[in-house]
Amino acid sequence: MTQSTDSQDTTQVPRFRDAYQSLLGEIRAVPTSELVPINLDIPTAVTTALGALPEIRALRSRVVSEMPQLDVARFDKLEAYTLAIGHAHALYMAASAPQESLDQIAETAATLRETLFSDASALAQRNLLDGQRLAGLKGPHGFRNLAFDLFALAAMMRDNWGAISGKTAIQLTELDQAETLADRILTTVGQREQGPAVVAASAEIRQRAFSLFVSAYDHARRAISFLRWNEDDVDQIAPSLYAGRTTGRRKNSDTQAARPATPPEGAPKAPGTSEAPKPATPAAQNGGAAGASVGLPQSEPFLNR
Repeated sequence: MTQSTDSQDTTQVPRFRDAYQSLLGEIRAVPTSELVPINLDIPTAVTTALGALPEIRALRSRVVSEMPQLDVARFDKLEAYTLAIGHAHALYMAASAPQESLDQIAETAATLRETLFSDASALAQRNLLDGQRLAGLKGPHGFRNLAFDLFALAAMMRDNWGAISGKTAIQLTELDQAETLADRILTTVGQREQGPAVVAASAEIRQRAFSLFVSAYDHARRAISFLRWNEDDVDQIAPSLYAGRTTGRRKNSDTQAARPATPPEGAPKAPGTSEAPKPATPAAQNGGAAGASVGLPQSEPFLNR
């Protein structure tokens, strides 16, 4: 696949990149003592969190009224943290991946673009989408053309989801995937010729963004566990980011964190917490040294940071 030299409309900043840029100062300010090891698959974690966001947001009014001491600002920024780690991971992958991986990403993206375009065309024929916007797409030839088409198709469907939901086989998770792939393509194209220093810098930023993300997600999960104590459905509303891991200790710990032996009394607190929190050990790469993982009994989710 060759790059197109056609001019592109770059005035609209993709939401992953926009969230990352808006939070970059906060990401850089994360103390080293609060860094969390990257010990799970980031794209999977991002997809899990984005899928859980609607139900998490639906509980916001109860969070505000029943948990006044909770850091609501942190609760509200969960989506931004999720999008930011998605882009930080894309930056890291772009800086560290071999050149040939761009063609593999583009191949996957082209297949998804074809699926989205096919469904969007059918919806446009039924006047459920704007056919003129489809006519303005650049086509799948060229990395930038492919990326911007994915952004446009995902935005078009997301903006009209209320009208097209149930009338297309496309799922919201596929729109998330389209945006993620497009972001990775543009980021890789922009960074692939930069040197090793970029890899180290992007790895550090990625871990700081990851630490903010998992901490905020755990913050929301513990709030939901408190609010939905009797229903015991926190894992249905906000699944554990570690749910896919097969290690017995991790699975048992996650269950213990989400549903402790006795319900919290009085003010909400981390159920089962009996020790002072232990800072995580920094690790810039996946599978880094083990530390106190967010979501385990040693964490303090309701602490303002």
